[in-house]
Amino acid sequence: MIALLVGAAFLAAQDTVVLSLDAATARAVRRSPDVAAAEGAVREPRGLLAETRWPVPDNPILEFGRVRRQSTPGVVYDRQWSLSQSVEIGGQWLARGRGAAALVRAAEAMVSDARRHAALDARRAYAALATAERRVALSDSAALFAERLSDFATKQFAAGEFNRLERNVVVLEAARARSAADRARAQAVQAAADLGRLLGFPQDSTVRTLAMPEIPDLPSGADSVVLRRALAHALSRRPDLMASAAARDGAQRFAAAARRARVPNLAVSAFSGREAGTDNLFGVAVGLSIPLVYRQRANIGAADGQVSRAQSDHVAVERSILADVVAASARFIRAHAAERRFVGEVLRAANENVALTERALSEGEAGLTDVLVLRTTAVGAQLEYLEVLGEAWTAWFDLAAALAVDPAELMALLNAGA
Repeated sequence: MIALLVGAAFLAAQDTVVLSLDAATARAVRRSPDVAAAEGAVREPRGLLAETRWPVPDNPILEFGRVRRQSTPGVVYDRQWSLSQSVEIGGQWLARGRGAAALVRAAEAMVSDARRHAALDARRAYAALATAERRVALSDSAALFAERLSDFATKQFAAGEFNRLERNVVVLEAARARSAADRARAQAVQAAADLGRLLGFPQDSTVRTLAMPEIPDLPSGADSVVLRRALAHALSRRPDLMASAAARDGAQRFAAAARRARVPNLAVSAFSGREAGTDNLFGVAVGLSIPLVYRQRANIGAADGQVSRAQSDHVAVERSILADVVAASARFIRAHAAERRFVGEVLRAANENVALTERALSEGEAGLTDVLVLRTTAVGAQLEYLEVLGEAWTAWFDLAAALAVDPAELMALLNAGA
């Protein structure tokens, strides 16, 4: 029985997983289906690259022929073997190889972009869970205080010290506080489930967070400094921009290969045989495959169309990155300022009021209604700070992802030269 109890306790402990932000992010990237799909997609251009190592557009042709002849001595048979191969002499295979190599680079860059998105999703989910856990603790504390206040008011009402109106106000507030605490707990369960889904944990596991890192302080003149550095950095680091540039390069290489296909291919063949059962034959033949009727117009048109699409995609990605960085920078600057303002002006006063109302009530220095109003206002400010803090975390992670850097690296980037 003791062994069973110990084993059950061990299994219960295993169901709750406590991870840091970095550990959760790394696991989410490893377990991401999108990352796995992007890694698998690299095989296609690699296979194409493997088929462009030699200047031969197709497989060699091996033929055997047998001819029955009626001659003066009687029936004789001629036999012949031939091996022929078409060889590209216009450099088509070189252009295709470079195009395939560019597509490999594009696919590998898309793997990095998938990892960037997976890391961002994990960080956002982790921040949401960290905020939800703090909200649960604060809501539970507020509900417990409101319930203690409700019990006190009920006793005072029975003793004739409070009127019914005062007692009902306190009871209603206690019920509202407990309802808010229950909703906060449900939101925390949902946030934990969302993070657990990204991390690939089973449904019976619960994820818990550790302390979040500090949000970096901005340099002076942040609006212009952050935006200028962010734009330059994003255009040099974003993997989706690298992928679109490589895809454009690959399309241009394949378009060049399609045009070079109008150069005649060299046809080389060697043959041997036996004629009339007595004469042994051996010979070689050299020819050209001349594109007189089929002049690659369809392939050239398709390749040119692919170049136009790749160019348009590259421009669209570049514009999207610029808009993404501008928006993320603005959100981070405003969210960071709001969080600092709350810490410096609002949160300290709210925390003091929470402590002072409890002491004032215990010492009889404030009325029940005054305590209730002051406490509710202070707790509301604390809950609002959690929303502001969560937005600041998310804005920080969004800006780091827009620049394709780790959030810890963003600190050095924003403060460089400040």
